[in-house]
Amino acid sequence: MKKLYLLILFINATASMYAQLDSIQHLTEVMLIDAKLEDYSEGFELIQLSDTLIARNSVSLTEVLNFNTTIYFKENGYGMVSSPSFRGTNASQTAVIWNGISINSNLNGQTDFNTIAPSSFNTIIIRSGGGSTQYGSGAVGGSIHLNNTIDFQKKQSSDLRLSYGSFSTINGVFKSRFSSDKKYIDLGIDFISSENDYEYIDLNQKNENGNFDKLNVAANAGLKFRKSTLSWNSNYFSGTRKFSGTITSPSKDSYKDITTRNLVTWNKTFNKWKNTIKGAHTFERYRYYPQPENQLYFEGQSTTYLGDYQLEYEINKDLKISSIISYTYIKSKGTNIGTNDRNTLAAIFLWKHHLNEKLSYGINLRQEFLTDFENPFFASFDVNYTINKYYSLKANGSKNYRTPTFNDLYWNSGGNENLNPETSYQVEISNQFVWNQFQLNITGFYISSEDLIKWQPGVDGLFTPVNISKTENNGIEINGNFSKSFNKHELNLVFNYSYTAAKDLEKNKQLIYVPYHKVTGVFNYYYKKFSAYYQLLFNGEVFTTTDNYGILDRYSVSNLGFEYLIQEKLFPIKIGIKFNNIFNTYYENVAYRPMPNRNIQTFINLKF
Repeated sequence: MKKLYLLILFINATASMYAQLDSIQHLTEVMLIDAKLEDYSEGFELIQLSDTLIARNSVSLTEVLNFNTTIYFKENGYGMVSSPSFRGTNASQTAVIWNGISINSNLNGQTDFNTIAPSSFNTIIIRSGGGSTQYGSGAVGGSIHLNNTIDFQKKQSSDLRLSYGSFSTINGVFKSRFSSDKKYIDLGIDFISSENDYEYIDLNQKNENGNFDKLNVAANAGLKFRKSTLSWNSNYFSGTRKFSGTITSPSKDSYKDITTRNLVTWNKTFNKWKNTIKGAHTFERYRYYPQPENQLYFEGQSTTYLGDYQLEYEINKDLKISSIISYTYIKSKGTNIGTNDRNTLAAIFLWKHHLNEKLSYGINLRQEFLTDFENPFFASFDVNYTINKYYSLKANGSKNYRTPTFNDLYWNSGGNENLNPETSYQVEISNQFVWNQFQLNITGFYISSEDLIKWQPGVDGLFTPVNISKTENNGIEINGNFSKSFNKHELNLVFNYSYTAAKDLEKNKQLIYVPYHKVTGVFNYYYKKFSAYYQLLFNGEVFTTTDNYGILDRYSVSNLGFEYLIQEKLFPIKIGIKFNNIFNTYYENVAYRPMPNRNIQTFINLKF
């Protein structure tokens, strides 16, 4: 009853805001918040996920990326803490970039992908390869870019999506925008609540203490002047989760976290010069309740202030350079880390040059000035060569890094203030083929890392982090897209495959939770107002212990969905149903933590 009341309240609050649908228009003038991604990454592989893919996996960013990319995810049960492995690197070596700024936690260096609402962003882009020169600490295996674009055109629209599914799961997403040739504003609200009490297949057990509630609110605004623009991006997240246990050990833990992010950006163009000033404030706080009934908790929180000035000069139509000065101040405190802060000043230089219509290259340089470590220098080089209309070649190489987190440095009874930043070197070559309606990318990569931070027991038996690990990661990634239309039928196939060998050079063993093989695929069928799709996820076996004796078996999971557009002119309404894990496969992506059995989600989508 409580959830039904919340759902009704959500509908009433959102449905009254706007009641007009404008036709979809091509974006005539767009303000890019993260110009570095668009202008200085030509030699890197960028994959943008379509709105349709995001909508079909809208529960969390984990679900979107798990079924549509080769990134491996470790989930401590459905909806629980989720961390990625990008090209065999660990979670703190994958950067999450929100409108051009990193939002990885200052406490543990990671992003929990189950706290990110994918519907809050206009675009989600996966950038493979090292990106520390542009985005700083953590961008080693790759980066996930969550962008909100602002376009100045006369438009007013609203979108409401309501979903109900198995395990008493309720999801509501509302988005609305109003814009003119001078002003822009949008608002998005995403709410999800679930009992999450799925049964463990063949075990006569169910997922206990796993319920969660999450609320995400996003707002974006922009003003256009004669030769300048001003924008504001904001995001608020609040989550309450019980932490489900394993099949061998029940749990009563619970967890509450809050994050806020605000970014103000001012752009001014004068002839061939472009000035960009950014100011950002982010805040994160968690409270962990080992025994919720007595309300005692452990807490950690961090506040970040960022100032950024970028000066860009277009020498001619083929050559562009940019310089950036960025200052970051971080203050963190918590039950187990005390109160500490960090100052970082970075100087960045970006160069993009089109030698001719077929060949371009880029150079990125970064010098950091840290208060706690030696001042590192980093660089990257990329090239893009279009040989003919069927084949093009991309390549890049870079030096990247990750600074120790506040937990690494200051954790009570274990932190090590003498740690050095991790250092990585990576190269990749990507071959891109296009033939009529078929596209194919084949990429090979190599990553060498040293001074990796590893927590291990000391002489007193307490675990402490030290710089000892060296690793080598190499592999191949293949992704393709095929489309075919005939009469009123449309077919589309998207597939991804990766082979990843990630070795701990000290043990000569595969790193834990890194599958050698991963495959994802989506087959789409469209006929008039009807559409159907089939999703496939295959993960090869992974090792759960550093000696490679503990193993999680390989598995494949399939989803099947159907959608129907009731009408598409005055008041478009779409309904749909999705069957997850249709073959009722038992699988784990973290040891002893089963994932959901067969389940159903239904939805209705209204545009007005």
